[in-house]
Amino acid sequence: MKNELYFNPKTLEAEFGIAVKTQAKYRHDKTIPFSKIGAFIFYKKTDIYEWIDSHFVGTQGVAQW
Repeated sequence: MKNELYFNPKTLEAEFGIAVKTQAKYRHDKTIPFSKIGAFIFYKKTDIYEWIDSHFVGTQGVAQW
């Protein structure tokens, strides 16, 4: 497995500021995509970027200056 393809909980926290405890809640709620092998948690980077994009809130209807 290539590390450049995956985040672990600590690297996800460092990259996006999502606390490890919050990640655990998201995993429990099946909110965030992840893989678990034994005791190890992995987040596929492309899945995380898609997950973040799926939560995009647009600015439609906001006044433009």
